Amino acid sequence: MTLASIPYLAKNAGPEWLPAAVAQGRQFAYWGQLALLFMAAVLLVAGTFNVISGGYSIGVYTIIAGVVNLLLYAMMPSTVFAPLDQGRFREASDRMLIWGVVGLLFGVVGGFVLLAAYVKLQDVFQPQYQQYPPGQYYEQPLYQQPQYQPAPPPYQAPAMVDNEAAPAEVKDSAPEPAPAPEPPRKAEMAKCRNCGVQYPSFMRNCPNCGAPRN
Repeated sequence: MTLASIPYLAKNAGPEWLPAAVAQGRQFAYWGQLALLFMAAVLLVAGTFNVISGGYSIGVYTIIAGVVNLLLYAMMPSTVFAPLDQGRFREASDRMLIWGVVGLLFGVVGGFVLLAAYVKLQDVFQPQYQQYPPGQYYEQPLYQQPQYQPAPPPYQAPAMVDNEAAPAEVKDSAPEPAPAPEPPRKAEMAKCRNCGVQYPSFMRNCPNCGAPRN
């Protein structure tokens, strides 16, 4: 019995036109589906054994977890692999994230592998990738040789005219000497008849006692 004969198990490889990031994410999703099937079998057997041994609560939870893993395994081909193979990368990414979280809650191993596949798939949403519609393949654009514009001619200075008059030379003139400062004039002093203090003669009153000069 080979893996290809197992019901609901997707193919190992997708179409050849898938980008590298999608091909890697799809490979991880394939391993995640196998992990879900393995965990479903282990949990169902362990749950049945616990119920028979008397551990009803643990046994019932283990059986429910096994059933959840089995349902996720059966839904993977239509919800993840079919959108990937048809170019609907965003839809497949969203479903892969949901199934990965559910798988972590009910089996750990399958959910962990599906989340790894989700991380690998995120590279396809970078600007260098695009989603392909079903039946359409990516065609690489033809290389176009760049067109170069001719360089502008070199700048030529205008010819000198013989008749043009040369600018007159400006003779440097010696700076004129600065005038000598005048010596300060001494103000004539007057003596107050009241207090005897001397003060400038242009003042009418004595600055000391206020008596008039005359």
